[in-house]
Amino acid sequence: MIWAKQAGLAAVLEVMKKMNVQFKHIDQTFVRDCFLEALKGFPQLADHEIILQQRSVAATNMRAQPVLDFRFFRRARRAYKIEISNHPNFAEYLTLEDLPAEVLVGWFAHELGHVMDYLERSAWNMIKFALGYWFFFNFRVGAERKADIYAIQQGFAREVMATKKYILEQSSLPNRYKERIDRYYLSPDEVAIMVDQPDDDLTIDQAL
Repeated sequence: MIWAKQAGLAAVLEVMKKMNVQFKHIDQTFVRDCFLEALKGFPQLADHEIILQQRSVAATNMRAQPVLDFRFFRRARRAYKIEISNHPNFAEYLTLEDLPAEVLVGWFAHELGHVMDYLERSAWNMIKFALGYWFFFNFRVGAERKADIYAIQQGFAREVMATKKYILEQSSLPNRYKERIDRYYLSPDEVAIMVDQPDDDLTIDQAL
């Protein structure tokens, strides 16, 4: 059971304050709980505002980005958002509240892994990152694998593996989306190999 349900509403609100998290257009308690379950595993993000937002995004089901305001130019104060798409491209095949909790937590952990990758990047480096991600295949592969690795390093290996297996083997998502997961992300077998390594041996450079 998700920890937030056990803690009660008052405790959840208190945790939200400590984590500096906001929900926008996220009404499902289950989705909020899963996000908080993932976020509490990333204490490095405690000083940054994190926004979970639902909006119509046609290109992807979920994505993590910096918030483009005055804080964008100061790494220590930068805010980040994770957007969940409710675009018909995905809503037809997938409803987040119907996912197993472990799968949704793993999905969120991957997105928070992206945020970990962004933390030490300057504004200029973030701009270069965005250009590289959209225009260069190998760059995108590296970015997605890094996000997986950060999530695994934070203790979400089981959840990340569950997410991949669910998307590839159980979901009704279109084959083009599954093929994109195969191309860009760590495979379940690669995740299993990394889990078998001692924590001290698990580094970004070795896994890319």
